[in-house]
Parts: sequence; C-alpha cells; structure tokens
Amino acid sequence: MSGRIHRVIIAVPLVVAVALPATAAGTSTGGCPSGGNWELRTVAELGIDPEAASGIPSLDGNGDGRTCIHPLPNYPRFPDAFVFRDNTVGP
Repeated sequence: MSGRIHRVIIAVPLVVAVALPATAAGTSTGGCPSGGNWELRTVAELGIDPEAASGIPSLDGNGDGRTCIHPLPNYPRFPDAFVFRDNTVGP
C-alpha cells in the first residue's frame, strides 16, 4: 500500500508538467495577428526598457523582448500612435 502512494505522489507532478501549455513557462514565442498591418518589433526599438516590458502581459508577456504593433494613422494629434499586443499568435 505504501509503495502505491509513493508512485502516485511522484507521478502527479509529472502529469501536471506535461499538461500545462508551453506559454505557462514564459519562454515560447509566436507571431503577430494576420491582417491589419501588424508589425513585429523589439520593445527596445519602441524605446521601452525590456525589463519593464516583461512585466506587462500585453506588451511582452512571454518575455522574448518582442511585441506586435498596429499603427493608428487616423490620429493626427499623435502621428506615431499605435496599439501593441504580445507576439503570441501561433503558426
């Protein structure tokens, strides 16, 4: 009986590790959404500190230093305005 309990205790963490998606580890990368003129950029290119960006899920939630931007051309008061989202779109 005791041997069976030990096997279950060892097996449960292995099953959980396999069942979690790769994005939970924060190391997977992806691409930008198709359509809508999304562009893949590094957060450094946008003038944002990569250390600060990694704490913002929609900017660099996967921690790879890249993000997707969508320019907003209809904002004349802010000519360089854009929307960003992390590059987590799968192939």
